[in-house]
This record gives sequence, structure tokens and C-alpha cells, in this order.
Amino acid sequence: MPSRRVITDPVKMLRAFNQSLEGTEYEGMLPEPRDGNLVEYQSTLWNYPKIMNAFFNNIVNLAFVVVNKMYFSNPLAFAKQGEMPYRYTIEDIWVDICKAHSFYGDNVQENEVIGVLRQEKPNLKVAFHPMNRKEFFKQSVGIDSLKGAFYSENGLNDFVNKIIDGLYTSNDVTEFVYQMALFSDYLDNGMIKLEQVASPTDKDSSNKFLSTAKTISNKFLFPSRAYNPTGVMNSSARSKQIVWLTAKADAIISVESLAYAFNMDKAELMGRIVMIPEIPNHPEIIAVISDEEFMKIYDNLFRAETLWNQETLTWTYWLHVWQTMFLSPFHNAVALTTGDVYTITSTTVTGTTSYTPGSISQYTSTVEGTGNPPNKGIWRVEGNTSPATQIDDRGYLSVGIAEKGTLKITFTPFADTTKVGGLEVTPATGA
Repeated sequence: MPSRRVITDPVKMLRAFNQSLEGTEYEGMLPEPRDGNLVEYQSTLWNYPKIMNAFFNNIVNLAFVVVNKMYFSNPLAFAKQGEMPYRYTIEDIWVDICKAHSFYGDNVQENEVIGVLRQEKPNLKVAFHPMNRKEFFKQSVGIDSLKGAFYSENGLNDFVNKIIDGLYTSNDVTEFVYQMALFSDYLDNGMIKLEQVASPTDKDSSNKFLSTAKTISNKFLFPSRAYNPTGVMNSSARSKQIVWLTAKADAIISVESLAYAFNMDKAELMGRIVMIPEIPNHPEIIAVISDEEFMKIYDNLFRAETLWNQETLTWTYWLHVWQTMFLSPFHNAVALTTGDVYTITSTTVTGTTSYTPGSISQYTSTVEGTGNPPNKGIWRVEGNTSPATQIDDRGYLSVGIAEKGTLKITFTPFADTTKVGGLEVTPATGA
């Protein structure tokens, strides 16, 4: 993670503070700061408690402003989507391709003319992402720490950085842990397609790794439903692809080799490679190739607060961080694994085959295949005449009180969106 250290000139900092006192009752009370008189400056400052409090807040808030500007300069900056008010849930929308129709020509039939007026709504796919991180970090500094800051050449810088590092570095580390957990959860749920490779330990295995990576990169160039967990039609231009390379693979694979595999020059590829540590609980994953919009992070709240405690003579600073972070289910991603790759051969849905309007019932899914594939996916209900008829992500079907249609319950596994399981549900007799 990048350092948050703020490099500042103590003399310039103190001169800036003196200028902030101009036009106030404290103007001219402090000496002009220069090299060699910092101890004298501190002694004078200590004679005026109100100025001292203002001084403390001024220099630390100055540092907060500097670091806040640096906040978006970390290696994962491309995942930052900007600010989003904390009360909003992120609505991730994808418009899938339209259905192709045969041209009627001279063979148009009378009933086909009606089709000209038939509406075809956009094939929308929607995923909702609620805010999933609300934390704060806290750091307290005593008055003695500020006194000691004037007795060494870099003391004032070290003092400010002591506060800054305690808050911002802690947030950096925590944010990075959350980002790695996103990968782990996606893999657990089968939401990233797996491609088996041998661990790159020598020239031969490295070449095979590069060949597999290049093949995946090439396939991303063409529209396909195979590389995202919702099965939408998508493609990823070469310039929009990201290579998440684990430290283990990075130690073996050269940038020059990767540049050749991705048909990019070295300088261009360097901006597309993100080195990550081992993904939690998944040491078998050595790399992930994805669309650059695969990971998204919104800052719902990023705010610092301060408090002077007159009883303990300490300043306490808080950094509040609220975020919505997720991996988009509509964008391409493939994980290169040294482990076994599971397959799904069939999916079945079980539950009651009739319904009563206003009732609630649960449906379950079963996936069959090799390698113990995850039984995670998307539930859908079709054929309903009432908008109140819905099914949630646990398979619970809520039937609207005015429902009259023949329902089709489907389950699409994330790991293979072509193996859809379904069940027809009709109104109960007399309903």
C-alpha cells in the first residue's frame, strides 16, 4: 500500500499559521519562524493556550487536506467510482442485446402484421448493492507530544504524520482486506469462471500460463455470455482488461512476457497489472483476468472529526469511512487456478407445483456435476400476471393476491449459466 507520509517544511508550516492570525487579536504575538528558532517559537506559543489550540488544529487539518487529496492515488484507484450519498443503494443495470427476428418479406402472414405493433421491452438485468462498510478509526495525541515536536529537525513532521498514519494507513489496510474478501466470496459462490493452469515454476510452465492467459484475453474481445455470473452478453477490449497477478506468479512471470501475451508494449501493460497477495482461502488462484469495471468502490462518507479533551489534555481525531464495494456480476472475469475445475451437468428445482394467491412457499435447487460445484445462483419467476408475485435470493416465492398465471420458477447457477433448472407452478384447484 502507498505511504501516507506528508512531507512538509516546518518553517513554511509555521509561517502559514502566523499568516492565519493576521487581523486577529493574536497578530504579532508569535516570532517569525526560521531555521534554528523553533524552540523559541514553541516557548512563546505555550504562553497562549488559545493560540496553541488553534495552532494544533491548523497544522493537523492542513495535513488532513493534503492526505485527502492523496487518498485516490493508491494502486486500486481505478476501482473508485466517486462519492455516493450514504442513503443510496447502488443499482447496477445492464441492458442485454435484443432478440433477432427473421425478415418476413413477401411471405408475411396476416397474424404477423400484428407483430409490428407488439412491444418488446429492453432486456434489463439489475443487481442491487447496499452499503457494506461503516467504520471509524480513532487516534489520540497528548500535549507532551506537541512539546517534543519542536526539539528536533523533523519533529513537527513526525508529529503530524503520527496522527495521519494512525488513521489513513489503518483505513488503507482495512479497505484492502475488504477488497480481497470480495474475490474470496465470489470464488466461494462460483461467480468467477475457472481455468486450470500449472503453477508457473519454470520456463515451460510459465509459457503454458502465458498461453492460457492470452487465450482468455483473446476470448474477452468477442461478445459472449460465458465469462460473467449473470450470463449477459459482454466483451472487453484489450485496453480495458486488468490482470490481477498474485505475488507468487509475479515472482516468476516477467512483464515482457505478459506484454507479449496481451499484445501491448511494456509501459502500457504496467498500468493494467495489479499485484495482489494470496486470495484468502484460495491459495490455488494465481491470477485473475477481468474487465476494468469488474471491481467498483463508492465512498458514501469520508470524514474526519476532532475533539480537545481539557481534562486529559489530549486531542482525539476520528476518521469515518462508509463505503459500498462490490464486484459487478455483469463484467467479465476468469480466475487461473492450479486446483481442480468443477463442472455442472444439470440443475433441478424442487418444491410445490401449485400455488394459492397470497401464499408463500420455498423452492430449493440442486446442481449435479464434478468437483463439488457451488449451489449458488439466481432465482427468477416468469409468467406472473401480478407484479406482487416475486421470488427472493433464498428461493422463497411470494404470490400476489391477484395472481392468476402459470408460473415458471427457474434457478441459474453462477458457475454455469447455461445449466438452468426450472419448475412449472399452476394455480391450485379452486384458487
